[in-house]
Amino acid sequence: MEASSPPESESQRAAAKEQERLAGADPEVLFHVMAAERLIGIGEYRDALDQYLEAALIADDEELARQVSRLAVQLGEWDVAIVGAERWLDLEPGNQDATRIRLLAWLNTGRIDEAVDGMVEMIERQDDSQQGWRQSTLLLSMAEDEEVAVEAMARLVERSGRDALAADILHMQSVLYWQIGEPDKALQLALEAAQDDERKYRVWAAQLAAEQGDLELALSQYRLARAEEPEYVPLALSESEVLRQLEREEEAIELLREMPADSEILYTLGLYLAYMERMDEGVAVWAELAAYEPDEEVLQHAFLVARLADMLELDDEAMHWYRKVDAGPNSGRARTRRAVLKAGRGDLAGARELLVAVRESEDRQLVEEAWLIEAELLRDAGRVDESVELLGSALREKPNSIRLLYARGLNAVHADNLELAEQDFRRIIQMDGENAMALNALGYTLTDRTNRHQEAYRLIRRALEIEPDDPAILDSMGWVYFRLGQPGRALPYLERALEGEDNPEIAAHVIEVLWTLDRRDEALELRDRAITEWPGDDYLVDTLQRLDLDE
Repeated sequence: MEASSPPESESQRAAAKEQERLAGADPEVLFHVMAAERLIGIGEYRDALDQYLEAALIADDEELARQVSRLAVQLGEWDVAIVGAERWLDLEPGNQDATRIRLLAWLNTGRIDEAVDGMVEMIERQDDSQQGWRQSTLLLSMAEDEEVAVEAMARLVERSGRDALAADILHMQSVLYWQIGEPDKALQLALEAAQDDERKYRVWAAQLAAEQGDLELALSQYRLARAEEPEYVPLALSESEVLRQLEREEEAIELLREMPADSEILYTLGLYLAYMERMDEGVAVWAELAAYEPDEEVLQHAFLVARLADMLELDDEAMHWYRKVDAGPNSGRARTRRAVLKAGRGDLAGARELLVAVRESEDRQLVEEAWLIEAELLRDAGRVDESVELLGSALREKPNSIRLLYARGLNAVHADNLELAEQDFRRIIQMDGENAMALNALGYTLTDRTNRHQEAYRLIRRALEIEPDDPAILDSMGWVYFRLGQPGRALPYLERALEGEDNPEIAAHVIEVLWTLDRRDEALELRDRAITEWPGDDYLVDTLQRLDLDE
């Protein structure tokens, strides 16, 4: 486990609070605590842990013991975590957090028998033994060594004194294997547990099967789970979604129509009809949904009515219902969609006012989304420089946001600020060397907008190793080969890219390479199709004009 560094401002606040709390403590204790805080301030977390430990062993202070235990876990210093947790338990016997930390530390130091003994005790102490099993399974999934986790689970099953084939134990073993990344074993155990015929075990088996792409198996498990209570809405929705993924949309729609109407059923039915482009039927279902009066969750109902109207391009109705979602967990999302609809009507100023309000939310992900949407609206309005400036403001608040960096990088390319674009893409790669999206964006930018083709090739090649079937990366690889003067090697990549994604820019690249290779008839045939599919696309138009192929 890698050590992570808390933000400086947060650590400073914690240090001041801790020193105030210990103002009247033994001078030796205070000395060690202040030394620890100074070390944290310069990033020396391991040395700080030693100082905290010294203080915790002297003072009768469960808060210090807690700090030692949790910091040791954060740093992966498991021997210290054991000492800290045991000191914590001396001062606060039975504390569950301390108990769990000690159990995890035992696992991560190879003391499996002691960990299993502790888990058996934890399970027996619970009024609901399944709760104890769930806690034990979670701890096992956090073990650094997967073999240790599996071995400990086997011993736990053996030590529990229960039938090892009991469904709840099989279920917990399945959950563990899923958490440690062995889905095949997890599914096998889930299916064994499902023989008990209890609904929750069948649902778990269905979820695992769907996750692994075995949709027929998932469907059979959902149907068995629903057999005793066919009108249970969550299972009907799950079954209908599997049917849709199997491209058995008519069966999915029939199933939903057979269910008693409620907000979720009507919304999902309307959504499927919209996906199938059966808009008239979808609008009829939307009208039924809008007229439905739920007994509770009125705000959730209003949001679903608005979302379905949005999907069906009933913009006035969507705006009306989004306004009703003025509180609750969906209020921010409702405002962002209202902003997009306002911008679509030409009211960019009104859209931006809504997005500024969304940024006052405590939901960090929603705040980031609001920045990104406003930047996109500005770019679409041709105000690219403002978009870049806005994202700069966002990055001052969240300097390590990959999404914000990537968006500013793309917008910087549009603004011809290649230096800033390269800076942002390289910052992402510095934080995440496996980020194929950033590797590709930088590589494509360098080959399309500069003469640094060899450098671009290396970046794109790395991106392709990570995501070998991504159409955007295949297009970049074809384009860099073309820019390196190798159109013959470029074409297969570009054709694969176009097969994977119908895109005017990729089509323009294929046309240009075909024309260069003197395969004029194929180039003209693709040109005609591209003009029909994407009339007026700027990149396509510019390419055709440059090649004198515009009609």
